[in-house]
Amino acid sequence: MLDPDISTAAALRHLHRPAEPLPTNPFQIDRRRFLQLVGMGMGAGLVSGPGTSLLDLAIPGHDPSAWAAGPIGPNDGILVVIGMFGGNDGLNTVVPINDGLYYDMHAPIAIAPADTLSLDANSGLNQHLPILKQFWDAGQLAIVEGVGHTLDEFSHFSSMAWWMSGRATPDIPDTGWVGRWLDGYLSGSRDLYATAEIGSSLPLHMIGQSSVGTTVPVGKPSFGVATTAEERKFLDAIRDLSTGGNDWLGRVGRAQTDQLDIAATLNPIIPESDDLPSPEIVAKLEIAARLINANLGMRVISVGWGDFDHHAGQPPAHGARMVELNAALTRFFARLHPDWGNRVTVMTFSEFGRTPHANDGEGSDHGSSAPHFVLGANVKGGFHGQRPSLRKPNGEPLKDWDRMETHVTTKDYYGSLIDGWLGGDADAIVPGYHDLDLFTGGPSPEPTFPGQVLGQYVALNPTRIFDTREASGGRVRIGAGQTVKVQINGANGVPPSDVRAVAVNISSIRPSATNTYLTAFPTGQARPGTATLNPRQGAVVPNMSVVGVGSDGTISIYNFSGEVDVTVDLMGYFRKDVAARIQPLTPDRILDTREGIGAPVAKVRAGTPLALQITGVGEIPTSGVEAVVLNLTSARPSANGWITAWPAGEDKPLVANLSYIAGDLIPNMVMCKVGAGGKINLEASAGSLDLIADVVGCFTSSGAMLSPVAPSRLLDTRDGTGAPQALVGTQGEVELQVTGRGGVPSAAKAVVLNVTAIRPSQRTYLTIYPTGEDRPVAASLNPDAGKIAGNLVVAKVGSSGKVTIYNNAGSLNLTADVTAYFI
Repeated sequence: MLDPDISTAAALRHLHRPAEPLPTNPFQIDRRRFLQLVGMGMGAGLVSGPGTSLLDLAIPGHDPSAWAAGPIGPNDGILVVIGMFGGNDGLNTVVPINDGLYYDMHAPIAIAPADTLSLDANSGLNQHLPILKQFWDAGQLAIVEGVGHTLDEFSHFSSMAWWMSGRATPDIPDTGWVGRWLDGYLSGSRDLYATAEIGSSLPLHMIGQSSVGTTVPVGKPSFGVATTAEERKFLDAIRDLSTGGNDWLGRVGRAQTDQLDIAATLNPIIPESDDLPSPEIVAKLEIAARLINANLGMRVISVGWGDFDHHAGQPPAHGARMVELNAALTRFFARLHPDWGNRVTVMTFSEFGRTPHANDGEGSDHGSSAPHFVLGANVKGGFHGQRPSLRKPNGEPLKDWDRMETHVTTKDYYGSLIDGWLGGDADAIVPGYHDLDLFTGGPSPEPTFPGQVLGQYVALNPTRIFDTREASGGRVRIGAGQTVKVQINGANGVPPSDVRAVAVNISSIRPSATNTYLTAFPTGQARPGTATLNPRQGAVVPNMSVVGVGSDGTISIYNFSGEVDVTVDLMGYFRKDVAARIQPLTPDRILDTREGIGAPVAKVRAGTPLALQITGVGEIPTSGVEAVVLNLTSARPSANGWITAWPAGEDKPLVANLSYIAGDLIPNMVMCKVGAGGKINLEASAGSLDLIADVVGCFTSSGAMLSPVAPSRLLDTRDGTGAPQALVGTQGEVELQVTGRGGVPSAAKAVVLNVTAIRPSQRTYLTIYPTGEDRPVAASLNPDAGKIAGNLVVAKVGSSGKVTIYNNAGSLNLTADVTAYFI
């Protein structure tokens, strides 16, 4: 008889199956253990190919269907199951902010309304779960309330067994709900790739009557690499077969040696343990995303962690678990390729909730029902089920050991997920379930996030790749209505192919006309009706731009009127599966030489570099930063000139990131590789001036990827596009809807906009920031009275898919053109 006070860890040990011991005879090993040796679930689906694998013949007793694996079907959904072991406090996860009984009963550990993320007038989400708030705002988070079992006891073992099995039984259950689904899904065939648990043992819910899931380790698989004498004996036996001739054994041996060698090339799919993020739940969900991206045919991936059993000291402990859950989900969706967006649903479970009354140790005890989360692109967002009352049916408040009612059983929860997402006979798996209607539709092969193949950023030391003033190549000033091509692929560190977009600084030099504009766009596409740069007659004006690269490896630059010289400085490029991704940030001032922010109070003088610390400043990570995105502004320089930005510790390039005019305020977006010590250098070419820098993003290994779109106008206050047809007045704001328009999907984390101020009535500045957040002390654009000025902006997307544009003084018209988004 098990102790009713059994611990979380002990209960988990009883409800998990450990890995099998290794046989000493390599030809008696079964295929599951073989797969563990060569990668514990990875690789065979890719190296075997469709149909029969010879390995089934090489290992006696295994039929050809045993290696049935490969891409999932075109309409198959994938479910990621997250176990929160120990019993999560649902009241402190989805907080009933207007229920006075909650604050009376939970008093020592209750969460104030101001410390939650608003869901509706009566509900607040734990403040440490902003990733779930994003899904809620997008209508893609279902909160299923009042979920629990109907047992009379609340030991960890009994409750976990109920949750994992998914059905009531007087005996210790021997199958789980996913395992029984797997029995039906495989229909007697065998497939290691259908379900997987990321961890060291297999939990009950992954075990069926005739089928079981695969265990995948947390860390790099040892593909074809023997670490013990037994493993070497087995792998050597396979390889020895390849030394035969053309007989059956030789063919089998060569085929399997090829499989092991090919499998070894898949080793980078999962990093070394030391290179995986911590805590372990974050690492587990990163591996889950990598397994899905590899398209091995996995339909259910399970992960779990704890401990949520907080009988004392709950506030810091539970807060830490929420931070971990948020970090894990954020990592998962950052690693998941967007093409899988509408094929994946994530669900949570925990063996029970907590008591509504806190105990004397600032903790809570084993309770009953609690809310759980289901999230994904096809999830029907909102509240489902019924929130349990903190009163008895007769209206009296619950007493110390009274427990809240259960309105949704585990079989209702699981049956709804099976019927609405996985497919299968839910009634046979969890008989008598009631459908919760959790989905707007089933999975489909079309990606959730439209757009081109996504790219990750590769920062380069800046280089000038185009200059019409150079005589070589026959380059001349660009005339009215003319378009020139600029070679990108193969230029100065850019690969010859597979480049999605390029980050370039384009400068117009002394145009002859007063009303011209330049448009940069992918060669081969129709020229959009947007402006990348608005030159000033007789002046040098730069603008940063992110431009999709055409099929011939070039970008095109069009000049509207007059003649103009143009330079193009290369800052970096975006390429699939390489290097860094962006972390969009709320604008934050990290340099202002007028006030001593980031540098002493002193003007920057020509020829004297200013070393600006990037890493560890504000929200910028302390390490792992590949490049930084800044809005750099020159303030009242004494002479005309330019600013060069480059990585600390490297040679200064001959490029201009910002061209300034004496006495003027001119901004430009800068993407700069971060150098030694986490710093970049800024140097003026002439005179002296103040410099201001607002950080808007940084590139790391775990942020969002870029997808260029055909440039399109999202805002024009002159004709009512995206906002009322009216001037934006003093301290006026425009909330601009960016998602769902111009090819930008609802899940976009940031957008790349070219924002133009048109003839303001007086000098002003614009600040662009995420809607719903406090307006930062930062400037995105500094237009002069009566002039047209533009700047490229990377804007973090705020609530409801919007960004806010603030005008400080006077009145003006605004336009905004989208050129890309990050997701």
